[in-house]
Parts: sequence; structure tokens; C-alpha cells
Amino acid sequence: MIFEFTQPKGKNDIKCNVDCMVRAVTNITKEEYSKIHKIMYGYGWRASRRSSKGKWEEQITKTLDDLGFKHKRISFPAIKGQNRMTGKELSKLNPNGKYIIRVAKHVSVLDCGKLLDTWDCSDSCVYFAWEIIT
Repeated sequence: MIFEFTQPKGKNDIKCNVDCMVRAVTNITKEEYSKIHKIMYGYGWRASRRSSKGKWEEQITKTLDDLGFKHKRISFPAIKGQNRMTGKELSKLNPNGKYIIRVAKHVSVLDCGKLLDTWDCSDSCVYFAWEIIT
């Protein structure tokens, strides 16, 4: 099992359960949740998706850029007759890799073979990922 329950929020951080983007960037960068929240808020992230400003992908990439993390975007398109890429499969392909992954209606983290999140989405299809280049 690659899932490892990880909640980077402290007791004084915002009470919100739709903050997977903030949690993902926090988990991969190892920065404080409140710092990441503040940066992403500056780029338009809001707890209510309806009131968010700007494109959510740019909110992630600009935050990574601000923190000095190099990254590249990798797509995993559907191929007729083949299974889609999952978090489990990606962790097997590169067990030492660091990724922010986009699955259906969610963003999560693969860090050295471990899925760091508040729930197990390792069997979900990965549409694309940002590989963190170290």
C-alpha cells in the first residue's frame, strides 16, 4: 500500500475540506501550510471554487516557481485499449520521483513512492502531473 495519511494543517489553520491544492503543494515542498495558503491566495485560490480567481493550474505552478522549485508537466492521455495511468502505477515507474498529480476532481502528491494525502486516491486515473525536479 502506497497511501500514507498526511494532514499538513495545524489546529490554527483554516477549517476547510476543499483545499487539496494547498495541501499538495505543502506536502511536496515541506513548507508550512499557512505560508502556502497565503501565496496561493495571492494567486486567486479560494476555498470556494466559485469565488476562485484565475486558473488553478497556474496557481500551483506560480507557487512552485515562487518557492524556487523546478518542475515539468507530464500528461497521461487515454490510449484506446490500454489502462489509464494511476498513482500506484506511477509510483512503480519512478519510486524515487516527486510529483503533484491531478486525478478526477482532486490534486494529490506522490513523494518517493508514497501517496501523501487525507484519503487514498492511488487507484484513481492520473490525467497529468508536475514532476518536481531536484
